[in-house]
Order: sequence, then C-alpha cells, then structure tokens
Amino acid sequence: MELDQIRKGDHSQIESIYNKYRAEFISWLVKLYHCQREDAGEIYHYAVVAFYENVISNRLKVLECSIKTYLFAIGRKKYLEKLKSQRKFDPGISESALVNLPEVQKTDALIKEQRLECVEHALEKLGEPGRTILELYYYHGKSMRQIAELLKYKNSAAAKNLKYKYLVRLKQIVEEVQKETQNMYYV
Repeated sequence: MELDQIRKGDHSQIESIYNKYRAEFISWLVKLYHCQREDAGEIYHYAVVAFYENVISNRLKVLECSIKTYLFAIGRKKYLEKLKSQRKFDPGISESALVNLPEVQKTDALIKEQRLECVEHALEKLGEPGRTILELYYYHGKSMRQIAELLKYKNSAAAKNLKYKYLVRLKQIVEEVQKETQNMYYV
C-alpha cells in the first residue's frame, strides 16, 4: 500500500502522488474557486506536505477516502483559511463573498464523494445482516415484506425493527468515521 511505502521512506511514492494530481488540483481550484494559478500551486504543495506529514507521524494510519479526495479536501480548507485571513486585512472581501463560494455550497462534488466513501466504509464496518438489510431497502428498493421473505424473517415487522436498529448503528459509525477523517485534515 502507498501509505506503508511512504512510511518506509519511499519518496518515489510521494513524488508520484504529487505529479499525478497537481495539474488537476490547480485547474480545479482555479476554475471552481477563482483562485490564482500561483496560489493554487502553493496550496497544492501545502496539501501534499500535510498529507506526507500525517502519514509519517501516523496521524493518518488508514485512508478512509481516495488520496485525491484527501488532498483536495486539505487544499480546499487551506484556500478558505487564506481567504479568511485576507479578509482580516482587506475589508473589501465581504462575508457574503465567502459564503457564496462553491466550497460552502452543498453541491460540491468533492463533498459528495467524501460522504459516499464515508457511508460505504461505515456499511463495511456495520457488517451482516445489517448491511444486506439496508442495501436491499435503500439501494434496491425492496419492501419490508420482500426483505423478510428474502432473509427468512418471521414477518415484515421484524425486518422493519432490524432495519431501524441497523440504521441507527450506521449513523453512529458514520459520525465516528467523519470525526476521524476531520482530525486527519489538520496538521
């Protein structure tokens, strides 16, 4: 795995990661956030350094999302911090300008990708039969009666009670994973 190789001192891995996502990151930050290219390059460099330091220090033991998602999340956070610090020195940058940034809007594809990866990881942690019940209901649109028949439960009420129980547990796991992931984005 790439993280283990980086921990062992394989600098070619970090160099490969740096080169793989650099152009895409810069284009993304320039296009979506109207960032200057040089600033985007600096922010990307910071994101890769933060990633590297988190791996080396074991703050990042297991990556719960793709490396690309991780780097972009760090970069987005760093860019917003830069805008907020500029606002302190430049009163011309209004609060509404910060709020209207695409990053703050919930339609951001990166946030959706992170949430999806988080839920997928949480479903893996949930295990069986919870995963199957929730997938049958939410992904495949099966009724509680159909789920009860498929999984050989006594009746649809029993399946419904289990679905509720596993949904509550899944939400707890998602919250735990999100807390772990948020802590990894700080250096």
